[in-house]
Amino acid sequence: MMERPVDSEDLPSPEELPSPEEDPSPGSEVSLQRIQILNLCVLAVAAAGGFLVSGRFAAGVAAGGVLMAANFRVIVVVIRSVFLKQTATLLNAGLYWVKFMALMGLIGFIVLRFRVDVIGFLIGLSTIFLAVTVEAVLRLAGR
Repeated sequence: MMERPVDSEDLPSPEELPSPEEDPSPGSEVSLQRIQILNLCVLAVAAAGGFLVSGRFAAGVAAGGVLMAANFRVIVVVIRSVFLKQTATLLNAGLYWVKFMALMGLIGFIVLRFRVDVIGFLIGLSTIFLAVTVEAVLRLAGR
């Protein structure tokens, strides 16, 4: 079955769309602060559960989770400075790449120097993704 193409006349104008403050409906703006809090909660549960495997495993989960929590915080600051203040410059892009390279260096340093459990470390690194997913589900549910 062929659908007809969407005509621009069928779409509402930007003035007709509600602002995020007026529209708490599903799909509205996510809360970065709530993502950070959810991430710390997920990290705490994962690290505590890691002790069921071993102390080294739990340390790996904690190290990976703390690293990603700090990384997410830096990303929030950089993105806000670029998009909200509209100060996108070559310096900002350069700093973002420096941050990325520092993150990769820190990951290598932690794994090689402290001999953390790599599987636990990867689980810790992934806690932020679970927090983002939970926030998205909460937003879609209208909460």
